[in-house]
This record gives sequence, C-alpha cells and structure tokens, in this order.
Amino acid sequence: MASVFAIAQDKSATITPYKVPVDSITKKITYEGVVDVKGVAAGELYQRINAWFMAYYKNPTEVIRENDSINHKMMGKPRFRLSNLPDKNGVKSDGGVTQYTITVAAKEGRFKYEITEVNWKQLSVYPAERWMDTKSTSYAPVYNEYLQQLDKTALEVIASLKKAVTEAKAVKNKDNW
Repeated sequence: MASVFAIAQDKSATITPYKVPVDSITKKITYEGVVDVKGVAAGELYQRINAWFMAYYKNPTEVIRENDSINHKMMGKPRFRLSNLPDKNGVKSDGGVTQYTITVAAKEGRFKYEITEVNWKQLSVYPAERWMDTKSTSYAPVYNEYLQQLDKTALEVIASLKKAVTEAKAVKNKDNW
C-alpha cells in the first residue's frame, strides 16, 4: 500500500500546472495592464468603464463594490462557474463557483485594470493559487482544467473591457433632422 501512495505522489510531482500570470511580489494570480487611450479625459474613461460594468455583468449591482466617480475608480467582485472534466459519457459536471476582484481606474489618456484575489468558493476561502501546487496532497488533476477556465474567463473579461473603453460610442445628434 505504501508503494502505491509513493507512486501517486511521484506522478503528481511531475505534472506541470497550466501557466497563469502570477505577481512576483505577492505570489498571487494577477492579470494587470495599463491601456493608453490618447486624448480622452479621465472622466470620460470612467463613464465608459461604468457603462462596461453595467453592460458586461448580469447583475452589476451585486458585482460592484466600489464606484468612485471622484477618483475615477471602480471595483467589483464577480463570479463564474467552473466545469469538471467530462465523464466517460462526455458530460461535464459543475465544479463550483470562483470569485475574483476586478479593479479599473482611469487617468487622463489611460486606464489600468487588475484582476486579483481569485478564490474558489468553498466552506472556507480557497485561493486559486493552490490549484498550482502539484506537490500538495490535496492536488487534483482537474485543477489544471480550472486554471485554463480561469485564464479563458480573465482574458475574455479583459478583451471586452479594452474594447468598450477604447472605442467611443457614436452619439446620435438629435438636433440634426
């Protein structure tokens, strides 16, 4: 029995976790960037960020935790569902809910976004960074799938945010008739 356990440990030690960005100082999963939007005032960028939060999330009032129009900053704590690997019939089961913090701030001609504090919603806080610890006795191969789903979700959020904030919406001139 001991040899089977040793083999299982050795097997998990050789697994390379899916790569997601990790902050070198905090060692936490962090997606961040600064996007230049030349010639656009901070107030206008903030309005676009606000409009994006309202349109992107199904329940923005639950997601938004900070809405600071004076400092042009918004912070939210959205969630998304994970799926387990498909079973032998190809059916994916529910893997639970993951919550993250997204912070977006605007300054003259640019805005900054950060996605941090990624946690798997369990009975207690379960930081997603633990999904990368292949040497842990609690490691499960499905964690690689969870990291891929996290990365896909984060990249979709960032792409949507960039598109919404960098592209000015056409305004209809009501006086031109």
